[in-house]
Amino acid sequence: MTATTSTRSQNNIGQYVNVLWRRKATVLMALLVALGGMLVVDTIRSPVYLSTAKVLFPGNGKGTPNPSLIATEEIELLKPSVRAAAQQILGQPLCALSAAPDPGTQLIVISGKASNPKFAARCVKDLIQGFNSITAAQALTKAINQAALLTLQINQNDAAIIQISGQLSHMSPKNILYLPLHAQFNSDEKQKSTFTHLDEAIASQLLTLSTTTKGSGVTTEVGASPSSSPISPKPTTDGLLAGLAGLAIGIALALLRESLDDKIRTRAELEEIAAGKPAIGLIPLISEWEDRKTPLLIAAEQPKSPPAEAFRALRTSLQFMSLEQPLKTLLVTSPAAADGKTTVCADLAYTIAAAGQEVILVGCDLRKPRIHEFFGVTNDVGFTSVLLGEVELDDAIQDVPGSPYLKILAAGPIPPNPSELLSGKRTEQILEALKRRCDLVILDSTPLLPVSDAAVLAAKADGVLLVAASGISTKRDTARGIEILRQVDAALVGVVLNRAPAADSYAYYRYGYGYGYGSGSNQRQVQVGTSVAAPVGTAEEQVATRESVSSVAATATDGDHNAPPDPSSPETLTD
Repeated sequence: MTATTSTRSQNNIGQYVNVLWRRKATVLMALLVALGGMLVVDTIRSPVYLSTAKVLFPGNGKGTPNPSLIATEEIELLKPSVRAAAQQILGQPLCALSAAPDPGTQLIVISGKASNPKFAARCVKDLIQGFNSITAAQALTKAINQAALLTLQINQNDAAIIQISGQLSHMSPKNILYLPLHAQFNSDEKQKSTFTHLDEAIASQLLTLSTTTKGSGVTTEVGASPSSSPISPKPTTDGLLAGLAGLAIGIALALLRESLDDKIRTRAELEEIAAGKPAIGLIPLISEWEDRKTPLLIAAEQPKSPPAEAFRALRTSLQFMSLEQPLKTLLVTSPAAADGKTTVCADLAYTIAAAGQEVILVGCDLRKPRIHEFFGVTNDVGFTSVLLGEVELDDAIQDVPGSPYLKILAAGPIPPNPSELLSGKRTEQILEALKRRCDLVILDSTPLLPVSDAAVLAAKADGVLLVAASGISTKRDTARGIEILRQVDAALVGVVLNRAPAADSYAYYRYGYGYGYGSGSNQRQVQVGTSVAAPVGTAEEQVATRESVSSVAATATDGDHNAPPDPSSPETLTD
């Protein structure tokens, strides 16, 4: 169970890596845009300098900080009245100011940010000065109020002393009121002495507050000074953050595009759409195939290349699949145009013929015929000519130079009604005649979705091979093509993934490099259109291969242990 989970995790990681590699342009573009944008922003924006100062409120010492008290002190420092006082001292608007506790102490850090380092330091200093000036003014006002109250009390006390003194001067000591009045007199005299000392203290305080603000506000423990380097922009830090952000956005965009992408990319995706039909062929991507106007028969021109080996593997798969149910007619089609079905059809026909089987390749694409271009033969007469009775079948079949076992029946002139011609009984009669002339008839047809020609032929063929191109064919089109084949009850033998990615076609590349199936000095070069390379091997080996294949086909035929008829005999050349 643990091993299975680990394998699935590795597969998922591998899939994500493949997706990111396939979408590397999107990731790279997002990364470059983020870095470029941050570079532009850092270039045009003004630098910001930070200046700080640390202050201590009166009464705060080295004890444990009180968070609520410090929070109140922060508010006091940044009150609008304090800002107004500081702005009045500065003579211009303040820069951005903030206050925060210094961790682990009772100090408060005042910070100022500005594009000029000296201005930032000055704003911090003026804020402290403004706070102290307001504090001093408040203390002075309080002292003045206290002095006024004390003066009133002194005057009241003096008046009481004068009044009691007059009463005592006219009263006999023996009077019952004399002693209480005398005690009150003594008390008022003592109070007068106390008021005198308080008055002197308040007078001294007023003198001090009127001449200095020392001790009336916060104490600056660490003064503000201009910074030598800005806090922003910081190209290195900004670039790193922008790179991380761009990378994250790029990965998100890549995954989003992948989820919205309907293209077939891998063998597993193709087999999932095929609903049980195997991918019996994986044809790797070849750069020469990008030029769609120039036909390339790579099995002949580069017989030792990985694609040529892929076509040999496809040939082997078809041979083993036809052991129980021999295929006499094989239709090669695709969901849409540009999937490479004609290229696959031509190379597959050549590869099967190179093994010694008699193959007739028929151009059934009566709308855009191209199969004749791969072998350099004419398209003046062909399948449509035979359908219309203009020429005999044997006269329309052409030999392929350099390939004795391969013949081609070109499409011929383009008719105005291809679907009607292909659906008639004449087409079935021609196909039956072709089957008697060779071991295998391969039909190159139109795509399934644009027109109905391929669906008509699929119902008449013994087997259908569906070609899809990685990165070109869509899942929707491929699924629809398979559904069309099911509707006409066609025998879909398998699917072929053209332009297969390296992850799927790795075996071919490894085999090619390990056993010499690559370009080398012994590779045979052939010019398409003049002649085609002969099958690999000597004449004796070709004959032996043909006899072996013929014996396998004879053994696989139910109840028939006789060798297949010789295509060159007179009996098989007539209808």
